[in-house]
Amino acid sequence: MTKRDEYLERFRAFESDSMKRSLNRGERAAESELLDKVKEADDQIRRHLEAAAAEEQAMRVTSPLQTMGTTRPGRSTRTRMNATPGELMARSLEMSRGITTTGTSKAFSPEDTARNFIDLLAPQSVVMESGVQRVQTGAETYAFPVIRSDFSAGFVGELDDLPTGGFGAEPLKVTPKKIAAADLIANELMDDGGTAFLNPMAKSLMRSVALGFDREALIGTGAGKGFVGIANTPGIQTHTVKGGLKDLDPFVTAFGKLEAANAKTTAIMMSPKAWTALMALRESSGSLKPLLSESAGSPTAGVQRSILGVPVWLSSFVPESDILAYEADQIFAVWRKDAGFQISDQFGFLKDGTAVRAIARAAIAVPNAAAVCKITVTA
Repeated sequence: MTKRDEYLERFRAFESDSMKRSLNRGERAAESELLDKVKEADDQIRRHLEAAAAEEQAMRVTSPLQTMGTTRPGRSTRTRMNATPGELMARSLEMSRGITTTGTSKAFSPEDTARNFIDLLAPQSVVMESGVQRVQTGAETYAFPVIRSDFSAGFVGELDDLPTGGFGAEPLKVTPKKIAAADLIANELMDDGGTAFLNPMAKSLMRSVALGFDREALIGTGAGKGFVGIANTPGIQTHTVKGGLKDLDPFVTAFGKLEAANAKTTAIMMSPKAWTALMALRESSGSLKPLLSESAGSPTAGVQRSILGVPVWLSSFVPESDILAYEADQIFAVWRKDAGFQISDQFGFLKDGTAVRAIARAAIAVPNAAAVCKITVTA
């Protein structure tokens, strides 16, 4: 920066002289050389900033989680921001105390904070990771147009009346419900822990909220203060399997039901116990090779977490007897923008503590219920 300022100062001197007299050839060459040096300095600064940004982003990359000796294809979780949970919580802490720092200052407006909070929250939700569409709204209620019947088409002669009627639609109104987690934290931890404490604490709060959303999004009944989940949405398709899972035929049937409704199966959701039972199935009687193994080689090879090419997602909230197969694009998660971290030292004033909470407002919507098939396995 110092060299760049020096070059600019000398260039301004040439400009000042050129207003008083004509510059000779040597002076013109020197002026051109100074412009080249300023450009070179600007390029160096730009490269330095890009390298610093790339290094910071690389530090935030996490390894994909592998569990139960299985792997599953990853899904891009590209977001519109690169703030960490700790930074969002630090911003909330500064706002509650009426202070700012050079680190965050006014980097996040209330709307940005809400959007960033949801961006960070979504990857911790298995339902969101399965590919359902996300809708953000600032309204109390969001309406989806649901088409109940299509237009009636027919062949007509020239100048004949065109066929009319047949089309029917109605709005599906969805009201995001509040999901929250809160606690009182000692000020010693808040003040002395810094980012090393704020970041894991913020992640823990977000994980709790994400799990609360998953539970309701999968098996919610709409009772109390929650909303109706995917498994209990009226009109979804069903398939019953008696005697337990012995092969993959139930999945073939479920996939076919979705295809018949002009939907494509893109995600399967089941409990970890159900997946364990599937992994225990063998290719044939007396064989050691798992039925789910795509390789004809050693039975020690890893099992891809997918069935017939469709990714499988696990959630402990899904009953062991139920398996959901659905087209993720036909399911919508509606998030209210007024979500995020809130921090206050008023509640814990006499205990020298700080109250922290994470609040989200969300709901699930399935406008096309036929794009979901619930497989129920009985003994």
